[in-house]
Amino acid sequence: MLLTRYLSLRSLRARPLRVLLSMFGITIGVAGILAIGIANQAAMDSITRLFEDTSGRVDLMVTAASSDSGFSDSLARSLVNVPGVQMALPILKAQTALASSSAQTELGLSFFGTNSGGLILYGVDPLGEPQARDYTITNGRFLSEDRQAFEVVLVENYADDQDIRVGDRVGILTPYGVEKVQVVGLMAREGPGQTNNGVFGVLPLEAAQQLFNRPGQVDQFDLILDPKASSPIESIQEVLQKRLGADYSVTYPAGQGRRMTQMLSNYQIGLNFLSGIALFVGAFLIYNAFAMTVVERTREFGMLRAIGMTRRQITQQMLVEALVLGAAGSILGVLLGVLGARGLAAMMSTLLGSPVQSQLTIPPAALAVSLSMGMGVTLLAAALPSIQAGRVTPIAAIRIRGVPRQGWFQRHGWKLGVVLLAVSTALLIWNPFADDPLFRAGSMVVFAMFTGITLIIPAMVDAWERWTRPLMAAIYGASGALGSRNIQRARSRTTLTVGALLVGVAMILVVRGLTGSFAADLRVWVESYLGGDVYIHSSVPLRADLARQISAVDGVAAAASIRYQPTEVRLSDGSFEAITYMAVDPAAYSRVTRFVFSDNRTDSSAALSTLAAGDALFISSVLAEKYQWQVGDAVALRTQGGVRTFTVAAVVVDFFNQGLVVTGNWNDLRRYFHSNEASTILVSVRDPQSVAAVQTRIDDLYGKRYRLSMDSNASIRARVFNLMDQAFSMFDVLALLSVLVASLGVVNTLTMNVIERTREIGMLRATGMTRRQVILMVMAEAGLMGMIGGLLGLVFGVLLSRIFLTGMTAMSGYRLDFVMPASGILSALVVALVISQLAAFPPARQAARTNVLEAIQYE
Repeated sequence: MLLTRYLSLRSLRARPLRVLLSMFGITIGVAGILAIGIANQAAMDSITRLFEDTSGRVDLMVTAASSDSGFSDSLARSLVNVPGVQMALPILKAQTALASSSAQTELGLSFFGTNSGGLILYGVDPLGEPQARDYTITNGRFLSEDRQAFEVVLVENYADDQDIRVGDRVGILTPYGVEKVQVVGLMAREGPGQTNNGVFGVLPLEAAQQLFNRPGQVDQFDLILDPKASSPIESIQEVLQKRLGADYSVTYPAGQGRRMTQMLSNYQIGLNFLSGIALFVGAFLIYNAFAMTVVERTREFGMLRAIGMTRRQITQQMLVEALVLGAAGSILGVLLGVLGARGLAAMMSTLLGSPVQSQLTIPPAALAVSLSMGMGVTLLAAALPSIQAGRVTPIAAIRIRGVPRQGWFQRHGWKLGVVLLAVSTALLIWNPFADDPLFRAGSMVVFAMFTGITLIIPAMVDAWERWTRPLMAAIYGASGALGSRNIQRARSRTTLTVGALLVGVAMILVVRGLTGSFAADLRVWVESYLGGDVYIHSSVPLRADLARQISAVDGVAAAASIRYQPTEVRLSDGSFEAITYMAVDPAAYSRVTRFVFSDNRTDSSAALSTLAAGDALFISSVLAEKYQWQVGDAVALRTQGGVRTFTVAAVVVDFFNQGLVVTGNWNDLRRYFHSNEASTILVSVRDPQSVAAVQTRIDDLYGKRYRLSMDSNASIRARVFNLMDQAFSMFDVLALLSVLVASLGVVNTLTMNVIERTREIGMLRATGMTRRQVILMVMAEAGLMGMIGGLLGLVFGVLLSRIFLTGMTAMSGYRLDFVMPASGILSALVVALVISQLAAFPPARQAARTNVLEAIQYE
C-alpha cells in the first residue's frame, strides 16, 4: 500500500499542470455549491432570526385574517380564558413620521417589493411588554406604568440620526396633525429594536389609541403560553383558531418569515442547479485527464505489471491519485467557497433590502454535501480509467506508446445515449417534478440528458468532420484540413471536450432564455404598473381624495390612487391563502396607465366596465395558472364583512406580491374592507419635459402637509431593472464558470494530443511545415471542437429553455412567453468558439516550438 501511495504521489508531482487543470473543475464546483449553501443559510437565518428576535418569548400571534384595520382589544378576555394561555399582550401598530424629519424619503426596493419608509410605532402594555421581549435600554428608561402617558422609547441609532436626546419632546404625525410625545429612553438596535430596520419606537397602548384615533382597537395579540400547560403548542393553536373563527389568524411568530424564505427558494434552486452543472462539467475534465494518463503511462503500467504488480494494485494507484486530487480540489473549493459566500451574501443583502449577517457560519450539511460531491464526482470520473489502467498487460511495456483502443462505449455507447436522451427529454416534457420543490429529481434527469448527448457524440464525429472540413480549410488553409481530421484520432478525448463545451453553452442559453423570458414580461408589467410620470408615496397613510387635489395642479394630466389591502382567498379545498387586494378607480387608473391583459383578445373597455360596476376582479396570470381560474369564475375573498364572492372579469399580467394579487375597484374597498386610504398615487403630466417642475409644484402645495415623497417613474424603473439584473447576474456567472471549466478541457485535450504526436509534428516540421502552420493545425482542431460543442449546445440549450419554461409554469404558476434573446445565442456561440481558440493557443505554441531533432527521437 505504501508503494502504491508513493507511485501515486510521484505521478502527481510529475504532471503539475494537468493536476492543477483537473483540480480547477472540482474546485469551482465545490466552491459554488458551498458558497451558495453558506449564503442561503445566512439569508434564511437572518430572516428567521429577525422575526424571532423581534417576537422575543412570544409563542403565538393573533391577527386579523383579512384586514389591516385591526380589531377590538376586548378580545383579550377570550384569549386568556383558553387553557394554556398565560398572557395576551396587545399591540397597536402605527406608521408615522417625525414632524422634524424630511418628508422626502427614497422608495425602498427589494426582492420582496417596495417600502415607503417612515417610523413604525407600537402601542404596547408597559407592564406586560417586558415579559414578552427584552428591550436593551442604553439611555433613559422604559415606559412608565401609565398606559396613557404621551412618552416614547426610540431605537438609539435612529435617534442619533435625527439628533434626538432623552428628555426631548418630539412631534409625530397623527390624524389630528402634529402631536408631541416625550422621549424617555433609547433602546439598542437588537431584539425588538431591529423592527423596520431600526426605525422603530414603542409608546403606551392607550396613548397610541388616542394619538392615532383608534380607541379600543389593536392590530395584534402576542400570546405567552403557560410552560406547565399539559397541551402541546400545536393543540393550543388549533383550539384558538377554532374558537376565534375564520376572521382571525393564529400563527407562530417566526412563521412571518416563512413566506419570505419561500419566495427565495426558486432563486436558490437555480443557483444550486448551476453549481451542480459546473461540477458535472468538472467530472468530464477529470475523466479526460485520467483517460489521458492511462494512454500516456501505458508503458509504465506494463512495466509495473511485468515486475509483479497486480491489476488491483494498478487500479488502486489510480484511485489514490484521484482521491488526492479530489481532496485537494475540494479543500481549495471550500476555501474559495467561503470567500465567495461573502460576496454572494452582500448581493443578497441588496436583494432582500436588509442586511444578511456579517458573521457567516458554514452549515455542516452544506460542507458535507460540497465535500462529498467533490470527492464523489472525482472518484466516479476516475473509476473507468482506473479499471482500464488495471487491464494493461505486461506486453504493452514493449510498445513505444500505448495506442488507445476503441472500447465498447465508443463503439456502442450511442445506443445507450439515444435511450437516455429520449427518456430524459420525455420526462422533462412530462414534468412529474411539481411535488419536488428543490428540483432534485429534475436535476438528475437533466444530467442524464447531457450524458446521453455526450455518448452520442462519438458516432457523429466523422460526419461533423466531413461537413466542416472545407470550412476549416477556408479559415486555416491546408493546415486546417489536417487539423480537422485529427479530432478522429482520439475520439474519447474529443467526445468529453465537446461534451463539456456543449453543457456550458447550453447552460448559457438556458439562463439567458429563462431570465430573458421572465425579464420581458416583468419589463412590460413594470412599464404599465409604474405608468405615468411621478410615483407618490408617504411614510403615513394617504387620504383617498388627495389624488383629486393633485389632479388640479398645473401641469398634471391625471392622478390615480392605489390601495394595497392584505386579504385571503378561499381555495377549492376550503383553505385560505394570503394575497393582496389592489384597489383602483378604473377610470382614473386608465387615464394614467393601463392593464396588461394576459389574453390579447380581451375587450379592455368591457373588462374595465365590469370592474367599475363592482363585485368583480382582475386576477393575476400567476393565480389564474396556479388555480386554473378563468374569466367568469367566482373567487371568494375574506373581507371585513365575512367571505365575499367576486366574479373574474379579466386575467392580467401582474407580478406585485410575487403575483399573488387581485385588482378590484375603490367602491368595493370601502364597502367590503371598510378602508378609504391610499398606499400610493400615480401621476401623469401633460408635458414629459416638465416632470421635475410638476414634482416641485406638488411638493410645494402638499408635500409638507401630507409628508409626500416623490420619485420620477423613470428613476424607479431604472432601479427596478438594476435590481433585476443583479438578481440574474449570479446565474450568468455560474453558467460562464461552466464554460471556463470546459475550456480547461480543451487545454488538457490538445496538450495531450500534442504530446502524443510529438514525433509526428517533428516529422512534419522536418518536411517543411512552418511554425505558423503547426499553430494553425492545432487551432483548427480546437475550432472544430468549439464549433461542434457550440452548435449542439445551441440546439439543446433552446430545447431545455422551452422545457424548463413549461415546467416553471406548472410548478410556480408563472406563465411566461418564450423569449430567447439574440444576444444570448450570439454570446453562447462566440464564447464556445473564442474560448476554444484561446484555450488552444498554449498547446499550439508548445507544438510550434517542438525541436525537430528531439521530436524524431521522441518516445
